[in-house]
Amino acid sequence: MNKLSLHIGSEISLKDFSFSQLIIAVKSLFDTEGVPGLVKVLVILIEKMLLSSGVECPHCKCKKHHHNSKQDRKLKTSIGEVTLTLSRVLCGDCKKTFVPFNQLLDLDRYSRKSREFEKVSLETITNQSFRRAAKNLNDTMGFGTAHTTLHRWFTNTDSTNINVNKKVDFLVADGTGFKRDKDAEGSNRGEVRIVIGYNESGEVIPFGAWTRASWKDIGRFLKSKNHPSEKIKFKPIARTLVTDGEEELISALKKLANNHQRCLFHMTHELTPLMRYKDIVGKEEAIKISEQLNELLYIDLPEADADPLKSLEDKLKIEVKLKAMKTAIDDFINELKMLGYRKAKTFVENARAQLFTYIDNWIKTGISNPKVTSLVERIMRERIGHLKPISVL
Repeated sequence: MNKLSLHIGSEISLKDFSFSQLIIAVKSLFDTEGVPGLVKVLVILIEKMLLSSGVECPHCKCKKHHHNSKQDRKLKTSIGEVTLTLSRVLCGDCKKTFVPFNQLLDLDRYSRKSREFEKVSLETITNQSFRRAAKNLNDTMGFGTAHTTLHRWFTNTDSTNINVNKKVDFLVADGTGFKRDKDAEGSNRGEVRIVIGYNESGEVIPFGAWTRASWKDIGRFLKSKNHPSEKIKFKPIARTLVTDGEEELISALKKLANNHQRCLFHMTHELTPLMRYKDIVGKEEAIKISEQLNELLYIDLPEADADPLKSLEDKLKIEVKLKAMKTAIDDFINELKMLGYRKAKTFVENARAQLFTYIDNWIKTGISNPKVTSLVERIMRERIGHLKPISVL
């Protein structure tokens, strides 16, 4: 190599080469093309060193290859659009062609963006709509990225690099639907599933969000990350699991916690439409019965008391109230049965064992658990709301 290429059509001979020439050439390049131009030059130099040091064919591992062609590849990056001139080589053994630089920098075969630009784009999306994020990126970067492109990157992203090997006091899980691109069966329904933990101190610990994994897959993943050996009995990662009552969710995640709390808000929220459309009950009657159930579910628990005798007295009072509440729920279930509301009766009966977990835990430990899944639902309203406008793209 007797010439150093700094720009297409601009080369410096290594004979009679001076440091001043290098400075002038670099300054000229920077003035005309900026940082993207410097990146392009670095790529050319790195590629030459890579080829001279020997590179393996990804197909047969042979190190003998011949130059085949060059191709320009434009990439969107956070410093601007960079045009790379990359060499394609022909393997001397299997006769297949490949681009060595793709292997070095882990570039996707047909990608037209850098991973760091994708990361910047997705971070921009987190607090605004796709259209607004596209406009902000266009104004900041100086080149256009369509909002539909941002949407495609967003839906194709599924991060699982969060450290989930941890213990928490409470585990809250929930999901929400969104419209996505139609699949092979013509369905455009998608679901975002979120698992969050938090402790008595109020610290929130994210476990992850998934758009393609089922609750069964999520349960297996979380268990595997917290179960180092099958020879050791699995220890739950949380004291209490809080859910909205979805059967698949409960079945997949119940082994991750010592006990299960049914979301009390969902009990009354879901009972009204269930009675109206399954048991064919009038609207006023369905609302009246849901309000009756709501009155049976809640109790104010005392604050922790430093006096052990006072604390014991409080626990005895709560135990008596809890027994009365369980009896009232049984009477409520029998009343639904007598009225012929079979779906409502089954709904409440199936949830009965998980309705008062928050009281049982307080009696045993002096610490209650959350009664609702509002933490996850608030996050879904704030963040997953970006998925709602997908249908208008």
